[in-house]
Amino acid sequence: MSPAHTRTSTTVTGLADLTGDGTGPRPDITAMARATGVNILRLSFRAGQSMADHRAGRPILVLGQVGEVQFTIGDENVTVRPGSAVHVETGVTHALTAVTDAVVTLLILEDVAETG
Repeated sequence: MSPAHTRTSTTVTGLADLTGDGTGPRPDITAMARATGVNILRLSFRAGQSMADHRAGRPILVLGQVGEVQFTIGDENVTVRPGSAVHVETGVTHALTAVTDAVVTLLILEDVAETG
């Protein structure tokens, strides 16, 4: 007989909270939780703040919470707003610029290649 498995869960609140004073060029970034297969961060932007071209070392999923963020991947521009999301594979260059005061949730996912 196999041992009983205990299911656990992680509850995360405050994902839509607009934080930071907006004085710098970059958003306020807060680590919200770490759970199996994912790290969860809140990115809180004031209008005009941005994150210049960069690459993630793992696949990411960016979920719109409040306001609008222009998300650029190569020549493609996507507006991330509440109810929308963008998935980006490992190592793909992307940038974000807040069109309005905005909050997005960044999910840094476990790379399938690492588990497979």
